[in-house]
Amino acid sequence: MAKEYDSITARHYAAYRPSLHSQILKSYLNVDDKFNYGLDIGCGTGQSAISLFDHCEKVVGVDTSKEMIEKSIIHTGVTYQIMQTNILDFDNDSFDIITFAGSLFYAKSQKLLDEVIRVSKPIATIILYDFEVLMKDTFTLLGINNTAVNNDVYDHQTNFSGLDLNSIAINKSYRESIIFDIKISDMAHLLLSAKDNYTSIATVLGKENVYEHLKWELRNKLGSDTTTLKANTYLTAYTAIK
Repeated sequence: MAKEYDSITARHYAAYRPSLHSQILKSYLNVDDKFNYGLDIGCGTGQSAISLFDHCEKVVGVDTSKEMIEKSIIHTGVTYQIMQTNILDFDNDSFDIITFAGSLFYAKSQKLLDEVIRVSKPIATIILYDFEVLMKDTFTLLGINNTAVNNDVYDHQTNFSGLDLNSIAINKSYRESIIFDIKISDMAHLLLSAKDNYTSIATVLGKENVYEHLKWELRNKLGSDTTTLKANTYLTAYTAIK
Protein backbone atom coordinates (compact mmCIF):
# COMPACT_ATOMS: atom_id res chain seq x y z
CA MET A 1 0.00 0.00 0.00
CA ALA A 2 2.74 2.46 0.88
CA LYS A 3 4.80 2.19 -2.29
CA GLU A 4 4.96 0.25 -5.50
CA TYR A 5 6.36 -3.21 -4.99
CA ASP A 6 6.91 -6.18 -7.26
CA SER A 7 8.17 -9.68 -6.54
CA ILE A 8 11.84 -8.62 -6.59
CA THR A 9 11.57 -5.61 -4.30
CA ALA A 10 9.15 -7.54 -2.08
CA ARG A 11 11.90 -10.10 -1.43
CA HIS A 12 14.25 -7.34 -0.29
CA TYR A 13 11.45 -5.79 1.78
CA ALA A 14 10.86 -9.16 3.45
CA ALA A 15 14.59 -9.74 4.01
CA TYR A 16 15.07 -6.63 6.15
CA ARG A 17 13.07 -3.83 7.68
CA PRO A 18 14.46 -1.53 10.39
CA SER A 19 13.07 -2.70 13.73
CA LEU A 20 11.60 0.71 14.52
CA HIS A 21 7.90 -0.16 14.64
CA SER A 22 7.96 -1.28 18.27
CA GLN A 23 9.98 1.76 19.34
CA ILE A 24 7.52 4.12 17.69
CA LEU A 25 4.45 2.41 19.15
CA LYS A 26 6.01 2.35 22.62
CA SER A 27 6.66 6.08 22.37
CA TYR A 28 2.87 6.50 22.59
CA LEU A 29 1.48 3.36 24.23
CA ASN A 30 2.34 2.41 27.80
CA VAL A 31 4.22 -0.84 28.31
CA ASP A 32 1.27 -2.33 30.18
CA ASP A 33 -1.35 -1.20 27.62
CA LYS A 34 -3.03 -4.41 26.42
CA PHE A 35 -5.83 -4.57 23.88
CA ASN A 36 -7.92 -7.58 22.96
CA TYR A 37 -8.07 -7.41 19.16
CA GLY A 38 -5.83 -5.33 16.91
CA LEU A 39 -5.90 -4.58 13.18
CA ASP A 40 -2.82 -3.50 11.21
CA ILE A 41 -3.77 -2.00 7.83
CA GLY A 42 -1.10 -2.17 5.14
CA CYS A 43 0.90 -4.74 7.10
CA GLY A 44 3.42 -5.53 4.37
CA THR A 45 5.30 -8.66 5.38
CA GLY A 46 4.03 -8.44 8.95
CA GLN A 47 6.65 -6.62 10.99
CA SER A 48 4.24 -3.85 11.97
CA ALA A 49 1.51 -6.37 12.82
CA ILE A 50 3.90 -8.32 15.03
CA SER A 51 4.94 -5.09 16.76
CA LEU A 52 1.26 -4.36 17.42
CA PHE A 53 0.90 -7.82 18.96
CA ASP A 54 3.17 -6.65 21.80
CA HIS A 55 0.11 -4.69 22.95
CA CYS A 56 -2.67 -7.13 21.94
CA GLU A 57 -4.06 -10.57 22.66
CA LYS A 58 -4.41 -11.18 18.92
CA VAL A 59 -3.80 -9.23 15.70
CA VAL A 60 -4.83 -9.47 12.07
CA GLY A 61 -2.72 -7.80 9.39
CA VAL A 62 -4.21 -6.87 6.02
CA ASP A 63 -2.59 -5.64 2.82
CA THR A 64 -3.64 -5.15 -0.79
CA SER A 65 -0.35 -6.68 -2.00
CA LYS A 66 -0.51 -10.43 -2.59
CA GLU A 67 3.31 -10.51 -2.83
CA MET A 68 3.64 -9.04 0.66
CA ILE A 69 1.09 -11.37 2.26
CA GLU A 70 2.75 -14.39 0.65
CA LYS A 71 6.03 -13.37 2.32
CA SER A 72 4.48 -12.48 5.68
CA ILE A 73 6.31 -13.48 8.84
CA ILE A 74 4.71 -16.43 10.63
CA HIS A 75 3.68 -15.57 14.18
CA THR A 76 1.36 -17.44 16.53
CA GLY A 77 -0.53 -14.32 17.56
CA VAL A 78 -0.93 -12.78 14.11
CA THR A 79 -3.02 -13.79 11.08
CA TYR A 80 -2.90 -12.19 7.64
CA GLN A 81 -5.28 -11.64 4.78
CA ILE A 82 -5.40 -9.79 1.48
CA MET A 83 -7.73 -6.79 1.50
CA GLN A 84 -9.57 -5.08 -1.30
CA THR A 85 -8.95 -1.36 -1.69
CA ASN A 86 -10.94 0.63 0.90
CA ILE A 87 -12.82 -2.47 2.10
CA LEU A 88 -12.27 -4.04 5.52
CA ASP A 89 -13.88 -7.47 5.58
CA PHE A 90 -14.76 -7.47 9.27
CA ASP A 91 -17.87 -7.03 11.38
CA ASN A 92 -18.86 -3.70 12.90
CA ASP A 93 -17.23 -2.84 16.24
CA SER A 94 -14.53 -5.53 15.97
CA PHE A 95 -11.25 -3.88 16.95
CA ASP A 96 -9.88 -2.23 20.08
CA ILE A 97 -6.87 -0.74 18.27
CA ILE A 98 -6.09 -0.10 14.60
CA THR A 99 -2.70 0.91 13.20
CA PHE A 100 -1.37 2.16 9.88
CA ALA A 101 2.42 1.86 9.64
CA GLY A 102 3.50 3.91 6.64
CA SER A 103 0.51 2.72 4.67
CA LEU A 104 -1.91 5.66 4.58
CA PHE A 105 -0.38 8.06 2.06
CA TYR A 106 -1.57 6.26 -1.08
CA ALA A 107 -4.65 4.75 0.56
CA LYS A 108 -6.10 7.86 2.24
CA SER A 109 -9.77 8.38 1.43
CA GLN A 110 -13.03 9.11 3.19
CA LYS A 111 -14.27 5.65 2.26
CA LEU A 112 -11.34 4.00 4.02
CA LEU A 113 -11.74 6.19 7.10
CA ASP A 114 -15.45 5.32 7.21
CA GLU A 115 -14.50 1.64 7.10
CA VAL A 116 -11.98 2.14 9.90
CA ILE A 117 -14.64 3.78 12.05
CA ARG A 118 -17.15 1.04 11.21
CA VAL A 119 -14.89 -1.81 12.37
CA SER A 120 -13.61 0.11 15.42
CA LYS A 121 -15.13 -0.46 18.82
CA PRO A 122 -16.35 2.63 20.68
CA ILE A 123 -13.32 4.61 21.98
CA ALA A 124 -10.94 2.37 20.01
CA THR A 125 -7.40 3.69 19.56
CA ILE A 126 -6.31 4.48 15.99
CA ILE A 127 -2.61 5.12 15.41
CA LEU A 128 -0.99 6.34 12.21
CA TYR A 129 2.79 6.16 12.22
CA ASP A 130 5.68 6.10 9.81
CA PHE A 131 9.43 6.49 9.64
CA GLU A 132 11.73 8.03 7.07
CA VAL A 133 15.20 6.54 6.85
CA LEU A 134 17.42 9.34 5.58
CA MET A 135 19.23 7.84 2.58
CA LYS A 136 20.17 10.87 0.49
CA ASP A 137 23.77 10.90 1.74
CA THR A 138 24.09 7.20 0.95
CA PHE A 139 23.03 7.71 -2.66
CA THR A 140 25.47 10.61 -2.92
CA LEU A 141 28.24 8.38 -1.52
CA LEU A 142 27.43 5.77 -4.18
CA GLY A 143 27.45 8.40 -6.91
CA ILE A 144 23.82 7.72 -7.76
CA ASN A 145 21.54 10.62 -8.64
CA ASN A 146 18.26 9.21 -7.41
CA THR A 147 15.61 11.68 -8.55
CA ALA A 148 13.00 9.69 -6.63
CA VAL A 149 14.84 10.56 -3.39
CA ASN A 150 15.57 14.15 -4.37
CA ASN A 151 12.02 14.83 -5.56
CA ASP A 152 10.03 12.52 -3.30
CA VAL A 153 6.45 13.76 -2.83
CA TYR A 154 5.61 11.03 -0.33
CA ASP A 155 4.46 12.54 2.96
CA HIS A 156 5.45 10.51 6.01
CA GLN A 157 3.27 12.74 8.22
CA THR A 158 0.05 11.86 6.39
CA ASN A 159 -2.93 11.58 8.71
CA PHE A 160 -6.70 11.94 8.40
CA SER A 161 -6.65 15.75 8.15
CA GLY A 162 -8.86 17.06 5.37
CA LEU A 163 -11.42 14.28 5.81
CA ASP A 164 -14.67 14.24 7.81
CA LEU A 165 -13.44 13.74 11.37
CA ASN A 166 -16.78 13.80 13.17
CA SER A 167 -16.30 10.20 14.31
CA ILE A 168 -12.71 10.47 15.57
CA ALA A 169 -10.85 12.80 17.91
CA ILE A 170 -7.13 13.50 17.63
CA ASN A 171 -5.16 12.79 20.80
CA LYS A 172 -1.58 13.52 19.88
CA SER A 173 0.68 14.16 16.90
CA TYR A 174 4.47 14.39 17.01
CA ARG A 175 7.79 13.82 15.25
CA GLU A 176 11.00 12.36 16.70
CA SER A 177 14.38 11.12 15.44
CA ILE A 178 16.14 7.78 15.94
CA ILE A 179 19.71 6.73 15.13
CA PHE A 180 20.16 2.99 14.62
CA ASP A 181 22.93 0.54 13.75
CA ILE A 182 22.69 -1.43 10.52
CA LYS A 183 24.72 -4.15 8.82
CA ILE A 184 25.84 -3.46 5.26
CA SER A 185 24.01 -6.60 4.11
CA ASP A 186 20.78 -5.25 5.61
CA MET A 187 21.42 -1.77 4.27
CA ALA A 188 21.59 -3.20 0.75
CA HIS A 189 18.21 -4.90 1.26
CA LEU A 190 16.78 -1.63 2.59
CA LEU A 191 18.00 0.33 -0.43
CA LEU A 192 16.55 -2.21 -2.86
CA SER A 193 13.19 -2.64 -1.14
CA ALA A 194 11.44 0.22 -2.98
CA LYS A 195 10.96 0.02 -6.73
CA ASP A 196 12.12 3.57 -7.49
CA ASN A 197 15.35 3.02 -5.53
CA TYR A 198 15.92 -0.37 -7.15
CA THR A 199 15.59 1.13 -10.63
CA SER A 200 18.12 3.89 -9.90
CA ILE A 201 20.64 1.47 -8.41
CA ALA A 202 20.25 -1.16 -11.15
CA THR A 203 20.75 1.51 -13.81
CA VAL A 204 24.19 2.33 -12.36
CA LEU A 205 25.36 -1.07 -11.07
CA GLY A 206 23.71 -3.27 -13.69
CA LYS A 207 20.70 -5.56 -13.46
CA GLU A 208 22.67 -8.76 -12.77
CA ASN A 209 23.48 -9.55 -9.12
CA VAL A 210 22.41 -6.07 -8.04
CA TYR A 211 22.32 -7.00 -4.36
CA GLU A 212 25.86 -8.42 -4.32
CA HIS A 213 27.24 -5.49 -6.30
CA LEU A 214 25.55 -3.03 -3.97
CA LYS A 215 26.95 -4.74 -0.86
CA TRP A 216 30.45 -4.56 -2.34
CA GLU A 217 30.06 -0.86 -3.19
CA LEU A 218 28.78 -0.03 0.30
CA ARG A 219 31.60 -1.92 2.03
CA ASN A 220 34.15 -0.32 -0.26
CA LYS A 221 32.84 3.21 0.30
CA LEU A 222 32.21 2.90 4.05
CA GLY A 223 35.18 0.67 4.90
CA SER A 224 33.12 -1.36 7.35
CA ASP A 225 30.52 -4.12 7.63
CA THR A 226 28.29 -1.91 9.80
CA THR A 227 27.23 1.71 9.91
CA THR A 228 24.55 3.95 11.42
CA LEU A 229 21.54 5.60 9.85
CA LYS A 230 19.14 8.26 11.06
CA ALA A 231 15.38 8.00 10.77
CA ASN A 232 12.69 10.59 11.40
CA THR A 233 9.58 9.10 12.99
CA TYR A 234 6.02 10.40 12.87
CA LEU A 235 2.91 9.46 14.85
CA THR A 236 -0.68 10.67 15.06
CA ALA A 237 -3.13 9.03 17.47
CA TYR A 238 -6.93 9.23 17.42
CA THR A 239 -9.84 7.88 19.42
CA ALA A 240 -12.97 6.57 17.71
CA ILE A 241 -16.11 8.40 18.84
CA LYS A 242 -19.15 6.14 18.49
